[in-house]
Amino acid sequence: MSFLDVAPRVVEVIDTRADLPWSERVRVRALERLPLGPSQVRIGMLAMPILPADLLQMKGQYGVLPALPYVPGHEGVAVILECGSEVQDLQPGQRVLPLGGKLWADECVMPRRALLPLSEDGDPLQQAMLTANPATAWVLLQHEGALAQGQWVLQNAANSAVGQCVRQIAAHLGHQVINIVRREQAAARDEGGHWLVDEGSDPQALRAQVRGITGDAPVMLGLDALGGNATAALAACLSEGGRLRVYGLLSGQPSQIAAHDLIFRNIELRGFWLARWFGDPANKQASREVYPALMELARQGVLHMSVEQVYGLGDVAQALAHAAREGRSGKILLRGAHGRP
Repeated sequence: MSFLDVAPRVVEVIDTRADLPWSERVRVRALERLPLGPSQVRIGMLAMPILPADLLQMKGQYGVLPALPYVPGHEGVAVILECGSEVQDLQPGQRVLPLGGKLWADECVMPRRALLPLSEDGDPLQQAMLTANPATAWVLLQHEGALAQGQWVLQNAANSAVGQCVRQIAAHLGHQVINIVRREQAAARDEGGHWLVDEGSDPQALRAQVRGITGDAPVMLGLDALGGNATAALAACLSEGGRLRVYGLLSGQPSQIAAHDLIFRNIELRGFWLARWFGDPANKQASREVYPALMELARQGVLHMSVEQVYGLGDVAQALAHAAREGRSGKILLRGAHGRP
């Protein structure tokens, strides 16, 4: 069957008011199939994860807020359907990783430079999740952390997709990780490692637990996905001169930190946004190495993220409601018309 036999669809965000049900914030409409330019490629989307960034953007709380209506989707995996006349190194049927947004559609048209070829025998669901969370974990550990082998990393929201990637990549790099979660049920103790349950209300109690694990070894990197009082809790646990990176705002609260930690213990607090890191000219060379490294880790089986459920593109409202729930055990993904049921 030719891809021309499939009538493509696209998801659009039409309202960002949080009090509305998802079914009134998004719509699925027919997508007009336009001719390709010489350097463009038409891709058929196989799978697209729903990221916290997608949800934040749909609530009007993200760093970039497109004008309504807009097509969401920061991450996915696709198969090539058609190439422009100047694209000679890609072929229809080849699997690719699109580096760009507006991916929640059955088909997308992208410039050749925005596509990375992928292995044909990889799990498409795992490949669909390579762009955001593993890249965040990789850059935090490799470029924000600057850790020596065997040093300690402390992270909260350790059951999240980024947290899962941090655990896997840190183990591969030879670092030790202390994983903090807010509920006992969220601790993946069967995976091994060190797990602590803490709600962030008593930084000194958490510090004592961390010291009980690490002893006198320095803890130089903390990764904060929550904000709020969880930031202060992580800061209290770091050794003098430690680096604390806030890369998420899952609590919805402003980050808090004790002035004592900033002034007298020289804790370095910085925010981290993957899009800004990639856009910084100073990171140009390092950025080119991120995705080849991650694809190799995926090929080796080092990276593997949990999936809870996959929804068809037409069921996007149900998928969003599911993705917004607390206590999930894995990612929620959308499947395009070219993906396998």
